[in-house]
Amino acid sequence: MGQFDDLDLWLQQAADLLERNRIHMDGHSYTGPSLDTTDFGRKDYANQFLWDSCFHAIIWRWIDPQKAQEELISLASRQVEEGSDAGMIPHCNYWRKDGDWLWNQPERSSLTHPPLLAVAANLVFEQSHDLAFLTQIYERVAKYHDWFDRRRDPDQDGLVCIIHPWEAGGDAPPRWDGFLGLAKYIPDDGRAARIEMVKELVRYNCDPVLLAEHGSFHIESLEINGIRAADMEAMANIASVLGRPEESTAWLERADRVRAGFRARMVVDGLPYDLAGLDEKPILQANAGQFVTLFGGLPTPDQAEQLVCQLREAYFWTSFPITNTPIDSPEYAPEDYWRGNVWPCLNWLIYQGLRRYGYHDLANELAWRSFELIKTFGFWEYYHPETGQGLGGRSFSWAAVMLDMIASMRSR
Repeated sequence: MGQFDDLDLWLQQAADLLERNRIHMDGHSYTGPSLDTTDFGRKDYANQFLWDSCFHAIIWRWIDPQKAQEELISLASRQVEEGSDAGMIPHCNYWRKDGDWLWNQPERSSLTHPPLLAVAANLVFEQSHDLAFLTQIYERVAKYHDWFDRRRDPDQDGLVCIIHPWEAGGDAPPRWDGFLGLAKYIPDDGRAARIEMVKELVRYNCDPVLLAEHGSFHIESLEINGIRAADMEAMANIASVLGRPEESTAWLERADRVRAGFRARMVVDGLPYDLAGLDEKPILQANAGQFVTLFGGLPTPDQAEQLVCQLREAYFWTSFPITNTPIDSPEYAPEDYWRGNVWPCLNWLIYQGLRRYGYHDLANELAWRSFELIKTFGFWEYYHPETGQGLGGRSFSWAAVMLDMIASMRSR
């Protein structure tokens, strides 16, 4: 039997899962992260989340490209149209119009997520070949990146900031603990603190400078800048496909600005770290976000080699890699949310980054070991890095993105 023989079986299981989690509202269709909240009911997994939907579209492309397109069109449809945040695509769409309790507006959040839309659209287009879809996404994502430059890069160094842990995608890793005002991290207390932080956002109209001046969360994060550089490269490719060569060149130049800012400011002793506050103080904690910078091509080749050496260490390359918090960290708690777990989204991003820098064997090993998680334990929100046990939400849609790594390998 060939090594890909059971992939189609698992793609069919993924299709069944995604279809069960599919939601139709107000003329739009999208995939809920999970509709099974029996054991994790404190979260509302029926809303549409930005980077979740990007990962859903990436795996949908192998199953039903039309549904992949609908996923991204639905996601971008709640883009902010006016005011200081015009152009922003929110991290959460409340299709049942029940967001008032937190955001003082019913249909969307006031935050964003790592911008992966152009990357996802580019991959979907490879299967759908639908130029009308590509044009529609391109115009919206162009406004989105303009918003990042205008609103989230106040010092104009090419690096954008996040103003709430939710915007990093990874809500609760140890490196955010100090900003939550908790002497000791307790999951429920951490969640309460993140909700409380929203009041600060409302008070200061989500202005990153005002928030930082008042001691609130202001981080130039590894994940959002690494992903953003890759997304602008994808925009360059889309512009080229659409016959806009000058715009394509401009997108590549914008991505290079992110790389220049990263190399000048975010690297300490060869390794990258998040920067906190207006004074850009490095948060010197090892974390899997460091490896996400490979996805956007931010490190130099020498810096990438140092990162890969760190990745291969047993405290990151666990029995089931890759843990988001190293197992030698005092805060490592593998059964707690973002405290030392294997996340399908991070594995996918890191896989792509390893391939980008030529570490194909390591990337392939990560792909197969990620596939083993699904085959052995099923589709979960995240996994235990030592036992592989599924954790968090079950029947979780984005776990299927780990199949994309194998499908991509087969298609090469």
